[in-house]
Amino acid sequence: MATLESGLLQKSAPPPSRAGRLLAALGEEVRRQSPQAFLFVPVALGFGIWLWFGLPFLSQRQAALLALLALALMASSLPRGGRKVIVAGSLLAAAGMLAADVRSLSVAAPVLYHRLTPAPIEGVVERVERATAGARLRIVRDDGLRLSVRLSSPLSQDVLPGARIRLVAAFEPQRAPLFPGGHDPARSDWFEGLSARGRALGPPVVLAPAPARAPPAELLARLRQGIDRQLVGALGPRHGALAAALVTGSKAAIPEDVVEAVRVSGLAHLLTVSGFHIGALAAGVFLLARRLPLLLAPGGFAARSMRAPAAMAAIAAAWAYVLVSGAGVPAVRAGVTVSLVLLALAAGRDPLSLRLLAFAATLILLFRPEALLSPSFQLSFAAVTALILLANHPAVRSRFQADGEPLGRRALKWVGAVILSSLVAELVLAPIAAAHFGRMGLYGVLANTLAIPLTSFVLMPLLVVQLALGAVAPEGVAVPGLALALHLFERIAAWVASLPGASLAIPAAPPLARLMAVAGGLALALLAGRLRWIGLPLLAASLALHLLIPRPDLLISPDARQVGVVGPGRTLYLARGRGESFAARVWAEATAAAAVVPLADHPGARCGPDSCLVRLATSPAFMVLVLKTEDPVPPESLRAACRVADLAVGPVLDPRLCKPRWLRIDRRVTARLGSIAIHTGSGRITASAAASGDHPWSPAALPGQQKSLLGRVRWVEPMIE
Repeated sequence: MATLESGLLQKSAPPPSRAGRLLAALGEEVRRQSPQAFLFVPVALGFGIWLWFGLPFLSQRQAALLALLALALMASSLPRGGRKVIVAGSLLAAAGMLAADVRSLSVAAPVLYHRLTPAPIEGVVERVERATAGARLRIVRDDGLRLSVRLSSPLSQDVLPGARIRLVAAFEPQRAPLFPGGHDPARSDWFEGLSARGRALGPPVVLAPAPARAPPAELLARLRQGIDRQLVGALGPRHGALAAALVTGSKAAIPEDVVEAVRVSGLAHLLTVSGFHIGALAAGVFLLARRLPLLLAPGGFAARSMRAPAAMAAIAAAWAYVLVSGAGVPAVRAGVTVSLVLLALAAGRDPLSLRLLAFAATLILLFRPEALLSPSFQLSFAAVTALILLANHPAVRSRFQADGEPLGRRALKWVGAVILSSLVAELVLAPIAAAHFGRMGLYGVLANTLAIPLTSFVLMPLLVVQLALGAVAPEGVAVPGLALALHLFERIAAWVASLPGASLAIPAAPPLARLMAVAGGLALALLAGRLRWIGLPLLAASLALHLLIPRPDLLISPDARQVGVVGPGRTLYLARGRGESFAARVWAEATAAAAVVPLADHPGARCGPDSCLVRLATSPAFMVLVLKTEDPVPPESLRAACRVADLAVGPVLDPRLCKPRWLRIDRRVTARLGSIAIHTGSGRITASAAASGDHPWSPAALPGQQKSLLGRVRWVEPMIE
């Protein structure tokens, strides 16, 4: 009877609800993806860091932190399948927000909020960067303020890190982004601990030479400066500057035409000390340390017994390179990654593992969360992830396996592997580079196929020989070969950059399109099974948004002095100059301008000596008045021009005289909003200050006040003199 009742009850049980089936399917998918779970630790951390930087106001950041903690608490009652994922993801994202907040508070320094007229500055030199004309000095004053000063005059030999100097300099307040959503130099200066940037009005006077005994940081800075001088002295200013970039990371002295050719050809990554350089050096030291004892004493060592000592020697060489190069974020990141790979080799583990890469990314994001927003972080981790996936693919491994084959066949397979790796890396990096720099190189695979072997097997070894022998023989045996190799590198870059269509201009991507592209790329790279293909529609949606969202057609600089109008045929019309300024180049990249010409050439412009009245082609009824001077304009002329304009823009606009039909923007407005982009068709306005909000580097932030996510308030006196 009991059996009959239980059977009837079992038959009459209702089927699972749609929500129940969905949760069951979700739990099953989570179980299938569990081997990939660790790969998403840096992703969750990065999401929290992105929230901290992306949410402009403290109240929004605090609300997001509370929402993440509440989500973790609520998810603890879910079924077992998805509970761990949601709880861990929420807590990691919250940890990312807290890491960014703690980092921002730890680097807090007084900031200049107004212009300082020329005045004497005294302090200790922290860093010297020589340029094609003059140099840039990093100076630390006695009160701890860190200042960056640009010199236009030649620098004397006794201006070394650790020297005490005095100079006369003028300083400007923090620079706002020149385009809403673009690179924020004020944010970069904040995390570097810089209080202000300025220019010197004369050469510095050395008050006290650099002491012989100094802190390690100063000694390393002097070593870098000595290496730069040695290379420039042996190879000349042009080739010496390229060699210095490969060793110490100092790129300021590279001629502008070489920089442009390297950037357009897709070889810019080779002039930034990062994973490629440190990995090449570490690989060379590892092979040498492992094979040399076997050659010297064939019977005394076993190849297996030398693996761990060789790995330790390579790690030491890698970190020595990191320190000599200035320990920039890309170099430190590469040092961490290379060290983990070598430790895996020493332990007999697979070095080509995404888990090692995820661990390295986690360490960097915890201690340097601002690195998430840097192009170098995104480019290097995307490239290494793609190359690891490529190397671990069964078809690639079987096709390029060359053990026991003749030398010629092995060489062909090696060339094929280089070409395939360059192609995959270029396909992965091109969208990221386009999002950051507004350009996409079309022949990067060709340039890298030629330049990477040259750099790996010729340039880097010859540089090591030159640095080792340069102290005793500056014109040693390595100089002729090194000069020839550097010349070939330069010619490769120039030739590829000169090919038709070598560089394709890409307009700035909207934030939502960038977010969907990142999500799609991560899904393709990190998920397992069929679920990874969800990344394809995300990438397609990102591309559609990028192509379909309308672009702004009027741009205003942070000081309201420069105005840009995007006209027919993607032509950028400028109120001042012909496109030679830095702001004009940034705008041209952001709008993918085909040409940059004066505003007076606009078909709808009527310009005089002081102003231009422009009828926009994109909105025929929209009239813009652009005031090109800061000098007083006759009141009647200004009143009449503003009366017929929908929008009036200029450095100084008297509100009593200038009353346009829609909007008036002058220096007082841009001081609060920063750079401005306007869609005249819809009237939508985007300002750079909307993105920075009340972050401490924002012009809208209360000077000196530092508020943490947890409510603690701290004061840092603003720089006033």
